[in-house]
Amino acid sequence: MDATAIALENARLKASWDCFPAEHLAVYLSAGAEDQRINACSILTRALLIDTLWPRRFTALLHEEMRFGVVMTWLGEQVQAGAGRMALLDKLQSSRPGPGVPAVVRQTFAWLQTDACPLPDYVTDALLFRTPDQPEEVLFEPALNTFAQLWATQLAGLHAAPLVVLEIACGSGNEYQAFRAGGLAAHLTYAGFDICWKNIANARDAHPGVNFFEASVLNSGLPDQACDVVFVHDLLGHLSPEALERALQEIMRLARHEAWLHCFNAADIPRHEIRPVELYHRNQLSIGQLAASLTQTGAAVEALPMAALLRRKFHCVQPYSASAVTFLARKKTPAGPPATRAKARPRRGRATGRSRGPSTFG
Repeated sequence: MDATAIALENARLKASWDCFPAEHLAVYLSAGAEDQRINACSILTRALLIDTLWPRRFTALLHEEMRFGVVMTWLGEQVQAGAGRMALLDKLQSSRPGPGVPAVVRQTFAWLQTDACPLPDYVTDALLFRTPDQPEEVLFEPALNTFAQLWATQLAGLHAAPLVVLEIACGSGNEYQAFRAGGLAAHLTYAGFDICWKNIANARDAHPGVNFFEASVLNSGLPDQACDVVFVHDLLGHLSPEALERALQEIMRLARHEAWLHCFNAADIPRHEIRPVELYHRNQLSIGQLAASLTQTGAAVEALPMAALLRRKFHCVQPYSASAVTFLARKKTPAGPPATRAKARPRRGRATGRSRGPSTFG
């Protein structure tokens, strides 16, 4: 893309977001199934970070948080569809819950009732609360914070060399909020940028002192290998074909070691299906084509379709995650001068490395 095409794409992206009130952007993409506390792709980002900092140390807890996300998402969807909380709880407490309740929900609820379970009973907590029903409080907030509290306890007092992390299209800082709530932010040198100034203003208000700034994925202005890891949620499907290729090159230019790209709508199709909507795009991305584009940047690429992952691990696919795919793109050769290579991040353990045997996310 030449400078004129980049400027036009950036102007369209900015206009698509600047039209919304800041109050809307502050909570947009952070409620219901998109709540970072229970969203599968958000949980996966945190798992990748934790397992990079402390390989193999938290495999079991990472698995349980993903299960938590699946169960809580299902409960929230049922309540939003009109199911009564007490009726749901009665159904789960019945020896014969009846059809429609996924096995993972039934089994998790039964396990949470046992003395052998080390976790709090987050299912009962989510449904059994006495405050008046409010539309914005589908499930009990303290129950949704269960794993944030568990991680804050687990990570307190641990030490690791800080991981330098860049989030592209950071929105109003909702992913960072989850990092901070779970104690993970203390182990990161984090920066986030977004093309929408209202999002950046929201993020700075919510997290004073954190490095949030305005920039575009097409021309960030940052130096090569600016960070250890780059991650991005649900941006790539909104770009024109030319901008998508440019963005992939820019992402891999910025990453010293890895990039994690979460795509909301991708499928095993031959080519990207380009779907312009006014100034925006709502494309369905081709898994193979996107992986090939990343490979051309010099990366080793692994695609993780969330539906297959959740079906394999929990025999349950969340509707919201059914078409989501995460791409793990790793630099093939150590980046940077010898001094940098000597301090390279440790390779992740079994919690995320598919090639090293049974894994939590492989």
